[in-house]
Amino acid sequence: MELPYLTFFGLKEEPFSTVPSPRYFFLTAVHSTALEKTAYVVGAKKGLSIVFGDTGAGKSSLARLLHQKFLDNGFLSTLLINPSYPTPNSLLRTIAQELGTPQTHKSFKGMLDLFKDYLFEQAVTQGRTVVLIIDEAQTLRTPLIELLRQLINYETNEMKLLQLVLFAQEELRDTLARPRLRNFKSRVVMASTLEPLSAAELAAMVKFRWEVASGGGQHPFTEGAISSLFEHSAGMPRAANILADNALILAMLKKKHAIDKDIVVQVALDRAANLNQKEVTNGAA
Repeated sequence: MELPYLTFFGLKEEPFSTVPSPRYFFLTAVHSTALEKTAYVVGAKKGLSIVFGDTGAGKSSLARLLHQKFLDNGFLSTLLINPSYPTPNSLLRTIAQELGTPQTHKSFKGMLDLFKDYLFEQAVTQGRTVVLIIDEAQTLRTPLIELLRQLINYETNEMKLLQLVLFAQEELRDTLARPRLRNFKSRVVMASTLEPLSAAELAAMVKFRWEVASGGGQHPFTEGAISSLFEHSAGMPRAANILADNALILAMLKKKHAIDKDIVVQVALDRAANLNQKEVTNGAA
């Protein structure tokens, strides 16, 4: 369904959708560094890398961008976005299926052997780079992480057979601090952390996304509106995009083609009030 504000603002697409589309992903210096570091680890077939970031920092978008980059380079890459599997066996079978393993085995040990042989065939015989990217990796339980440790242990004298990239919220740091997982943590070749956007980066993101959605047009947000977006989002891309999208709707309803600070403040306060309404009601009771 086409959004009413698209016609009102002369847009071709939603500029501030929270769907993690690589076309709309704005690469800051921090995001670019994380991308380059991770791509290096994978390209050099060194094994394990992790990208940390708070909720809404752009991890999912970066994961998809990286996945597409690997596919474009001819890598055998797959992206898992919901890794909270009940057992290591179910996770292993999903990984094997997603990477195209042609056979299955009833037993867990048999499945491991088949997958190891498949990795050797692809990585060594065929000379391909095999990549597993896992988003929301903070949901992985210890037995699943142990399975991943076992998979990245498959190697030759020159390289790891499987390249593993984890995108995770901060909770994974606490998980990896457990003594039981020190062997897995020690195998991390490079780690990156996605920080919130600066005020200048947020302004550049709004400009970039509007140009993509409009075909090069000038966005309607005043300097005060941009400052307010930064203040109320704390520099987190997802929060800023949600507020910007809400501001477009309110501006259309007010029949205003320019979005000023007052509009952004109004949608920010309205969203906060409705999200926290139960807390406020409980507090009043």
